[in-house]
Parts: sequence; structure tokens; C-alpha cells
Amino acid sequence: MRLLTAVAIGLTVSTARPAGIIAALLLLPVLTFRQPSRRKCYATAVGYYAGALWPLALGARNFFGPDVSAVGALGFWAICALLLSLPYALLWTNKTVSLTWRAPVALLIGVIPPLGLIGFASPLTAAGFLFPGWSWVGFGLALTGCGFIAVYPKIGAAGVVAAALSANLLYPGDRQPPPGWQALNTSFGGISHERVSPLHAYLLAQQIQTEATASSAKVIVFPESVVRAWTDSTDLFWKRSIDDLRQNGKIVLIGALIPESLPRPAESYSYLNAAIMRGAQTGIFLQRVPVPVSVWKPFSRSGAPLHLAGSPVLDIAGQRAAVLICYEQVIPWTALTAAIARPTIFVGMANDYWATGTTIPQWQRLCLRSWSRLFGIPYLLAVNT
Repeated sequence: MRLLTAVAIGLTVSTARPAGIIAALLLLPVLTFRQPSRRKCYATAVGYYAGALWPLALGARNFFGPDVSAVGALGFWAICALLLSLPYALLWTNKTVSLTWRAPVALLIGVIPPLGLIGFASPLTAAGFLFPGWSWVGFGLALTGCGFIAVYPKIGAAGVVAAALSANLLYPGDRQPPPGWQALNTSFGGISHERVSPLHAYLLAQQIQTEATASSAKVIVFPESVVRAWTDSTDLFWKRSIDDLRQNGKIVLIGALIPESLPRPAESYSYLNAAIMRGAQTGIFLQRVPVPVSVWKPFSRSGAPLHLAGSPVLDIAGQRAAVLICYEQVIPWTALTAAIARPTIFVGMANDYWATGTTIPQWQRLCLRSWSRLFGIPYLLAVNT
């Protein structure tokens, strides 16, 4: 019965509604750690993650490319569920009182690398909906609350709910982005990784420049990798638009791929997944955690490298922007480490053309909004479909 309940909660989480992740935080500690054996604890946790991560099974074939079979996509989904459940099994004990620290540690292991690099559907994502504006205190309450719920289910859950009601009653509402900041969505499809004719790529680049120069905003944000190759030649091609932006005191932030090498065979193509800043300010922000296996390929020279220790913020127009590029929005580690750097705005950039028919785009927005609420920091999100 507990296993089925955990699966049901996971399925609710997969709908990308706040109620689902809140239910996970309040109920999962009891369902898993109060099982009579380590094996049943592990099975229950697997049930939760299997239910929560099922959109990965649908999106993985596009995620990893056309050569991946349905079996491969299901394997990716299953491996993620099995790995993320391991901390629950490792820290299970029949000494109930010690769960006050074991349950929080299990959740933290799922957030901190290496496991945190695939830290999808962490119950701790609920912190922003339970304790908005309470910053690290709210995160600490969500974390320790799991331990008390595991040991004292009714009293612990009642305490967390009471604190959450107080926090939400005191919360003044989600903060709005600074005046003059604008996120522009695009519908370019698979511009970054699919074959696109030079003419089509040229027309899309012209469209981006036209929208940027026509916007009345001071800072204009475009989605992830809408420019498939940013080189010195790209800067020359953009020169007139960049000069126009600079003269008008405007800044554009564009998701782009920066080629590092193109040896033969072409499968060895390596690049940087970045946000390019041009106009009144110039700079480059590198994605810290690309998608494992698909984009970041350990032990391979191809794909985009991991920049785990890279800067989490970019200074733009007097603001400290915590830039979260696509995948980084769904794992707590990138948002939490960015929050340590005291940003004044979260900037999300995503390329979700591959996620059609799944709730992954909604999950990205839910995660970004939760961290925004928790730390009282406004956010912008630009998405390509």
C-alpha cells in the first residue's frame, strides 16, 4: 500500500503542480523510512521516483538523439530512479529516533554532486511554496521537517503545515523583475542540434536581431542555444545591431553554442553552452551543469564540458543575475549554489523543442518559481519551442 501511495505521489509530482511536490515533502519521509526493512524502503523510494520521472521516458529519445531506442529511453528513466533512491536505502534504520538526522541527510545526498547532477524531483523543491520569503531558514525548515515527519508523522507534519501557513500569510507576493527587463520566447524548433539550412539559420538570426533592436526593454533575454554557433564571424554579422543596442543603452542576453573544435568525425564536435551578452555590456556566461550523458559526456572529448565551479552569477545592468540554463533549472544544486552568491534576479533560459508532449517545461518553471519565492528573488524565463 505504501509503495502504491509513493507511486501516486510521484505521478502527482510529474504534473508539475505545487501540490505534488508539497505532498512529496510531507509524505515521502514516512512512506519510505518507516518501512519494516531496507529493501522495502528502497522499493518505495524507487516507486516515487519512477512516478515522478516518467516524463523523462517520453522525452529521452529526443533528449539523446534519434539513434536512441525506446528501450534506451526507458533505461535512462529507470537508472535515474534507481540511483536517486539509493540514499533512502543507505540511511534506513529500524531505530526510529535517529531518522531525525538520517532523513534530512538522505535528501541532501540527492542534492549534492555527484548524485545531485541528476537530482530531479527532490522533495526539497517544495521549500519555496511552503516557506516563501524565508530564504535559508525556510530551506532549513523543509530539510529538518522531513526528519521530524519521519519520526513523528502527525506532529511533524502538523508543525510543518503550521509554519507554512504562517509563512504564506506573511508573504507579500512574488516579486516582479526589474523595470526594463524582458524575456522573449521563440519557436525555432531544433535550431541548435538539428540540421538547418544556412538560409534558415540566417533568417532566424535576423529575426533575433530585429526583435532585440525593436524592443523597448533595457535588458532583453532570449532562450538557450537559439544561435547554433557563436564565433568571431557572428560578432561581425551582428555588428550593426550590437552598435545600435550599445547606442541605446540596451543589453541582449542570447543563448548560443560556442564551437571549440570540429574534428572528423563530426560526432566529436565539442562546444560550450553559453549565454552571450552584447550591447551596452559584453560578456559570456558558461552553463555550469549541462545535461549528463547527452550534452556533458564524461570521458569523451565531444559535447559540452562540466563547469561545476564556474561563476553562478553575471552582472547585468546593475543587477546580479543568477543564470540557469535549461537543465540547471530542474536540479536544486545549481539554484542553491547560485543563491549563495546573493543574486538579485534569476534568469532562466531553456530550449524545450524536444520536450513536446511532456510536463518538463512546466517542471522547469515550477522549480524556478519555487526558488524565486523561497529567496524573495524575481525571475525571468525565456523558452524556445
